[in-house]
Amino acid sequence: MQALLLGCLLVCCPALAQDDKPQFTDVTVDVKVDFQNYSPLTPERHLHLFMGSGLAWIDHDRDDWPDLYFCQGAAFPTVKTEQPEHSDQLFRNRNGVFENITALAGLWNFDCSMGTAVGDYDNDGFQDLYVSSYGPNHLYKNNGDGTWSEIADQPILNDKRFGASCTWADVDADGDLDLYVANYLQLPPDDYPLCSHEEGGKRYPGGCHPRFQKHEYDILFRNNGDGTFADISQEAGLISETPRAGLGVFVFDPDDDRDLDFYIANDTVHNQLWVNSGRGTFVDDALVTGVAVNGFGVAEAGMGVNGGDIDGDGRIDLFVTNYFNETNTLYRNDGVAFTDVTAEYGLGAPSKQRLGFGTSFLDVNNDGWLDIFVANGHVQSYPPELERHTPFAQLPQLFLNKNGQRFEEISLKAGSYFLKKVVGRSSGMADFDRDGRSDLAIQHLNDSAAILRNDSEPNNHSVTIELIGTQSDREAIGAFMEAKLGDRRIVRLCNGSVSYLASDERRTQIGIGEQTALDSVTVRWPSGLTESWRSLGTQGVHKLIEGRGDAR
Repeated sequence: MQALLLGCLLVCCPALAQDDKPQFTDVTVDVKVDFQNYSPLTPERHLHLFMGSGLAWIDHDRDDWPDLYFCQGAAFPTVKTEQPEHSDQLFRNRNGVFENITALAGLWNFDCSMGTAVGDYDNDGFQDLYVSSYGPNHLYKNNGDGTWSEIADQPILNDKRFGASCTWADVDADGDLDLYVANYLQLPPDDYPLCSHEEGGKRYPGGCHPRFQKHEYDILFRNNGDGTFADISQEAGLISETPRAGLGVFVFDPDDDRDLDFYIANDTVHNQLWVNSGRGTFVDDALVTGVAVNGFGVAEAGMGVNGGDIDGDGRIDLFVTNYFNETNTLYRNDGVAFTDVTAEYGLGAPSKQRLGFGTSFLDVNNDGWLDIFVANGHVQSYPPELERHTPFAQLPQLFLNKNGQRFEEISLKAGSYFLKKVVGRSSGMADFDRDGRSDLAIQHLNDSAAILRNDSEPNNHSVTIELIGTQSDREAIGAFMEAKLGDRRIVRLCNGSVSYLASDERRTQIGIGEQTALDSVTVRWPSGLTESWRSLGTQGVHKLIEGRGDAR
């Protein structure tokens, strides 16, 4: 009987027959990425300098190899010189090895950059880039010839509020991308709030608690379709409640009504779920859907956010990284509302003594289940004499999805990178070497960036899909994909911005284990069109063009 049962398990669940060895190799030096984050901390501990900067995987030259853009910090107060040393940087991917082409591309940016949003806002076939900042934000147009130009004739886009994560999304279904910017706190350079506390007869400076700072309203820019944008935050309803301290943003369609909504991870106050009415207005439904606070009714200090179907029920769940002595929070989508299932999925206790920022959803071992990476690092560096026992640098974490039932932390056996404490911030995912496995790029505060190559065994198969919209925006941000693999249903999104201040590669990889093809993939486009493609194999990339599939 035991032999019969084991044989059934090996046939019905091939993954159980293999000794999975998730493994990442730090190849930063080998692939020639030499980016160093520069955000020198001040004696007064100005808060924004602790928040780190983002990154973006972006196919700058349309050669089908994902390039890498790093946002850069800046000293405070910023001193403008004729030859500033520290800029955002663009690295071109040449068959898995990178070259710094910032100067050739003309993508210099010497502000204190924060978040990234990658999207083809003018539908010309080349991905463009929006960068939020502590200071003026910037929109860069991809000229299509290897160079970039800043759109400087629209001051409205150069908003000077403290911008954090931002994302493109077509909120009015007119076929072009609109832009959402999550803003953080009011920290004007000429009236910057500073805090300190006295202990043992000595005064120690420290960042002011966000809860007691003035928060900022988020911004929604409508794409007018002629290369210009309009600020529609007021008419869209984003000013209908008190401002919040926004850090993370994720775009998806949780109510399944065929338009795109925004989830905002806020710092120390209620998170927001801006639900699109389809008539150009939004209502915050976070409280009634269970994603404003955790399962104990407590507002947490949200940093990063990501989403995906973690349990195989076809619905998009949410994961938010939070502050030290809180846990990260996993919200399971139950159809009408969400449930905090952090503890039962094994994600509570391991995150309690971490401060999470970036978080990437990726299928580490290509078994069709989304795993979770978290970049950790504190925002307070306490002097030794205070004996806070709260580490500034912290270990990163990797959680393996066990068939949608729970997560297992495998950090300590996932590679040397996970054994070193770092001050982690942004993280983004791409298959940079085109071997069919998802890799990671990670930003650290005042330290070198890291590139982690996925060398996991067994080297299971995956199917790579790129969506190209025609009625929808060309990037098809927010498109919903449902793949069939035997009796399994695997759901993926074509994501906008994710994690914390980051943008993943736009292509989607679907792990299929030892199988060689997906039975079918059904795409629900942002335009509302639904169509299917059959028998998608593991060779090359499948470019699915809206209107070319079988209508559903």
